[in-house]
Amino acid sequence: MSQRNSLVLFFSLAFLLSWVVWGTSIAEANGIIRFHLPQTLAFWGLLFVSLLAAALSGGRAAVMDLLRRILRVRVAPLWYGVALGLTIPLGLIAVGMNLLLGGANPIGTQLSGIPFLVFLITEIGLMILTEETAWRGFALPRLQKQHSALNVSLILGVLWGLWHIPLFFIPGSSQQNYPFIGFIALILAISIVFTWLYNHTRGSVFLAGIFHGAFDAVFVGLGFNAGDQRLFWLLVIVVWVFAGVLIYLQGAKQLTRGGDWSETLYPMDSTASK
Repeated sequence: MSQRNSLVLFFSLAFLLSWVVWGTSIAEANGIIRFHLPQTLAFWGLLFVSLLAAALSGGRAAVMDLLRRILRVRVAPLWYGVALGLTIPLGLIAVGMNLLLGGANPIGTQLSGIPFLVFLITEIGLMILTEETAWRGFALPRLQKQHSALNVSLILGVLWGLWHIPLFFIPGSSQQNYPFIGFIALILAISIVFTWLYNHTRGSVFLAGIFHGAFDAVFVGLGFNAGDQRLFWLLVIVVWVFAGVLIYLQGAKQLTRGGDWSETLYPMDSTASK
């Protein structure tokens, strides 16, 4: 199976399985059915889809390559600090701007203390094995064989954002607290940051999962999911400014100027495409 066909299969199944799961919650909320599937199955389905697409496109070699990315923990300590801590200053800048504009302090109103730590650890583990195995582990290296890092980030960001659409129709989901266009804008910016991190850590899904979990935890801990539209849009602006700086300093082609990117990052992809 060619790289292109494996990507089509991957995205088709990723959307289908997740949307079917979330669709049961939407149907139940509208009185169409009287049950719903556990929503976390939508995430775990991504792990299955990633492994299946890798196996069909490149056999055992591609599956082992994907598993090695998940377990790629030997990276410079600096990048662990980036993955865990980057979203804190970005979020605090947005909060500070909102306070200067007369907004309320949202820090800790949604999540704090021990519950915050539990959420952070749980979210990191879940993201490593589900979303990041899919978006960064399987899709990103294959897309990056065909397009620049910036273009791949935007392509993947759009698809990743659209994948979340059903959540905007599920009562009680955090997505109902902010505008869809703003969500897509944030996803596009953060996708650029993900690519930068991924390419600097030799394609580590493990580090991408830490960053994803930390971003989600900080997002909730700093109150960005509380429904304050101005605060949310300020975060979008701050993340886009940071992404713009990365593009300027690192280069849109690889997002790794001064880094350690090379074709040897993705040794199994050429095998998988044959």
